[in-house]
Amino acid sequence: MARSWRYDEHTWPEIKQRIAEQPVVIVPIGAVEDHGAHMALNTDNVILEAIVHAAARRAPDDMIVLPAIPYGLDEHHMDFPGTISIGLHTLIDFASDVTISAARHGFTHILIVNGHGSNHPICDLVARNVVNQTGAICASMSPNAAIDPTLAADVIAAERKSKPGGIAHACEYETSMMLHLRPDLVDMSLAEADYGQLKLKYFNWDYGEPSVLGWQDWWSRFSRNGVAGDASVATAEFGQHCFQVTVERFIELVREFRSIQIKPRVDHH
Repeated sequence: MARSWRYDEHTWPEIKQRIAEQPVVIVPIGAVEDHGAHMALNTDNVILEAIVHAAARRAPDDMIVLPAIPYGLDEHHMDFPGTISIGLHTLIDFASDVTISAARHGFTHILIVNGHGSNHPICDLVARNVVNQTGAICASMSPNAAIDPTLAADVIAAERKSKPGGIAHACEYETSMMLHLRPDLVDMSLAEADYGQLKLKYFNWDYGEPSVLGWQDWWSRFSRNGVAGDASVATAEFGQHCFQVTVERFIELVREFRSIQIKPRVDHH
């Protein structure tokens, strides 16, 4: 029988064996929120789980994946019906408890993998909390290029059709990924371009361009239907290429992360 890459499909003796082997424990965290009139509320979770599950299937010795935490910090999207929002401190505590539990059993390398933009600072805080409380190597990252373009930046720069600002949320990138992964959840007849997000000298929401200010406004104050960017130019082919490259590089990232050594602390008091 093929080795399972799902954490919760192991028995406890099997988990004990995996602890001895020390794969990276993947903790996915997503969201249920508006993604325009053309896409389902579960878009972030679909993209997130597809990436980590595909990577784990290909590299089951390197990683083991916990069930995804499906909800995130989403108060700023609550003007759109269907959004589920978890309170800031509740989410930090809950995600910390999940991650610390894995560390308490003896897993030494834990990676929080985020699929929702507003979870990004929370996941960083959770990772820091886990390190401080357990000594494990814990970090966070976002493979969704609408949040962090790092893993597929070259592909997006070469193949995107939208103008600057066209990749932000429910946009060319996310819609293309969904056309590849779950076309049954996309209605391109309703896909639109909405460039209502701000671009100033020191603040912007443009893909790939850093912003001096960090700020999240109420989504309905700048977006008509939940889109930030241009969903109308999305294609399944673009989504497929982005997905393939992201999975390949995510595996490389996990293997590199797994190699980080735990060094002894030195108290200089």
